[in-house]
This record gives sequence, structure tokens and C-alpha cells, in this order.
Amino acid sequence: MLSYQWTKRTQLLRLPLRNLNTHLGLFDNHEYLIIAKSFSSSNQKTAIADQEEKKLPFTVSYLINSCGFSLETAKSLSKKVNFENPKIPDSVVQLLRDHGLTNSQISKLIKSSPTLLLADKEKTLLPKLEFLQSVGISGAALADVVSSNRIMLRQSLKNQIIPTYNFLKNLLEDDEKVAHALKRAGFLYGLHNTAAPNISLLQRLGVPHSSMLLLVTRDAHVLCNKAEKFDAFVKMISGMGFNPSEKNFIIALRIVNGLSRDSWERKLKAFKEWGFSKDEILLAFRRYPNCMTLSVESISRRMDFLVSKMGWASPDVAKAPSVVSYSMEKRIIPRYSVIQALLFKGLINKKPALSSVINPADDIFLKRFVNRYQEQEPQLSDIFEGKMKLSDLGIGFGVSEL
Repeated sequence: MLSYQWTKRTQLLRLPLRNLNTHLGLFDNHEYLIIAKSFSSSNQKTAIADQEEKKLPFTVSYLINSCGFSLETAKSLSKKVNFENPKIPDSVVQLLRDHGLTNSQISKLIKSSPTLLLADKEKTLLPKLEFLQSVGISGAALADVVSSNRIMLRQSLKNQIIPTYNFLKNLLEDDEKVAHALKRAGFLYGLHNTAAPNISLLQRLGVPHSSMLLLVTRDAHVLCNKAEKFDAFVKMISGMGFNPSEKNFIIALRIVNGLSRDSWERKLKAFKEWGFSKDEILLAFRRYPNCMTLSVESISRRMDFLVSKMGWASPDVAKAPSVVSYSMEKRIIPRYSVIQALLFKGLINKKPALSSVINPADDIFLKRFVNRYQEQEPQLSDIFEGKMKLSDLGIGFGVSEL
């Protein structure tokens, strides 16, 4: 209901917050807001807007006013869920609030699974929340797990949630790690069934427990591949010379699982175009598997600079492949500039190894190549920080044009 108090120049409106098209969060139906408006022709526009809102379907209005969604999002979600009164949706929202979910977390959850608004609070939702609390996942951890795991509250407690929890608990042991895995692995339907043979395979190969924990907590979906497909990935990685006892074996397994064959081939081609042989690519991949997560464009840009500008050959990069992962602007170019200045001034006689230039932390690089020569060349700090270009020293290496 609207109530009005008039003065000669000002109109005061007492509006229920749920009638406002707002993105500020979820609101109780009994809350109100007092707005002071200048009495003018804008009243007519307000009346028209009110009439337009009244024409919206109840579900759309509820999603806007009670869940904070935009009109466009609300209309889209209303195609997946529909109701004519707020009783059940209100009870669901309140239950989630009572278990620590914030307004933004509830909105996130409803957006990913709008049918939850019509779930049975007592039979479907509450038992799952109580189970998570009973195993030590409560408070902020519970809110994070539920809001991040878009299908957990739709899964069977007996057939899916409890077996998955028991599987993770037996493997990870620590409750915090279990909560972390559940938060990241909402799509792991039947993890306890599909992962068991794959974990057995890794154990037979001698993969250490610590590596399997890394896989489960970061990319457990890799373990959900069918046994035949998982076995093919393992054979592929083993054939490339990876040692199952080393962490890179698991990292490579995660990367190969996440790349399509077409993407893999395009990245191989990108390295080959810069002079890498097949053996050099495999060497780079074994030493730094994440080099194959870069886009083709990033590979080409970095290799162009490392080879064409810095003058290192592809075998040099293959021996220190992690250098291709660093930022051009923040790391590679500043350090290159310092080395070129040192060479130009005759403070060093030859170019250092690529790994000793790019890989060390900033403090180590500064100690080796800036602070050590500060008295002979005070401008090195400015060059490193980008305050001075090589061209300012009369060095024409083209870095200033990048």
C-alpha cells in the first residue's frame, strides 16, 4: 500500500522496498523507504512506471524486488521457474539467510538454479544443510560451499552428497580441504564411483599422495573421466617422459585434459614457427607444463620479443620455458632494458643466461643487475622502473616502441 503526505511543494512517498526495481540486495516485505520528491510533472512519469510494473508477471516482479535482479535477468529466469505467491520462495530465501548466506550469495545461487525457490524447505533443503553442519562445514564455509556449488542442493543427500563427502574425507582427511573441494567441485556427479578406478591407476604408477591431493582440490573433474579416457591421458603424459612421482605429472594431466586436440595442435604449431623442434617442445612442456596454457597469440608475442629483440634462440627458451608466462610490460621488457643498458655501457661483457634474467624475484634481480652497478650507472633504477627509455641513453634497440 502507498501512503502520501502532501505539502505545497513536496510530495512524500512511503513505498515498500520490494516494489522498487533495485540491485541493492534482498529485502523483507515489511521494510519501507521514505522518498522526498519535488512536486512536478515527473509525478505523471512515476505513475506510468508504477502501471508498467503492475503489468509484470508476479515471478518477474518477485525476482526483481526480492532477489535484486535486473528486469532482463528476471525475465530470463522466469522462463525456468514460475509461481503466483511468495510463500514458498520467501521460506527458501529465509532458510538460506538463517544458514549464513549473504544477499549476494543468495542471488548468485538463485541465478544459477532458479528452481530452488520452489524447493521443499523441510524435506529437500534443510536436511542437506544440517548434514554439512554435522560434518564441520558451517558458518562462512557453509555459505561458500552452498553458494559456489550450484547443484548441491538439488542432489540426493543419500546417493550423491554423503558418498561424495565420505570419498573426499577419506582421501583428504582435513575438513577444510574437503570444504574447499566441495566448493570447487559442484559438478562432480558420482565422484565416488568414477574417481575410484582412476585414483587406483595413479597409485599403481607411484603418484604420491600429495600430488593426488593437488588434483582433487584443484581439478577433481579430471578424475571424473571414464576410465578408458583417463587411461589414455595418463599414457599420453607418460609417453612424453613425465615422471609420475613428480608434481609436473599431475599438472600436465590437468592441462592435457583441459585442451582440445585442435587447441593442442595449434599451440605446437606456434612454437614450431619459432624454431622449436619436437624434442624442444616436449622438453619445455616437461619443465613447465603451463607453457601450453598460453594462447597462440601470447606464445607468438613473447617468442617474438625473446628471440627477435632479446636475441635468445629457441633452445634457450626450451631450457627455461617458464619465461614465456611472465608479463611483457611488468617483467620481461624492464629486465631486458636493464641488461641492454649494462651491455651498452660495458658494465657486463656478455648476455646472462635467460633464466637468470627473467626467473628471479625482483629483489634478486635488482641486487644482481641494478644495485651492483648503481654507482657506475645511476640511471639503471629509472630504466628498470620505466621512467627512462633506452633511447634516452642513445641505445636504439626499439624497446621504446613496444
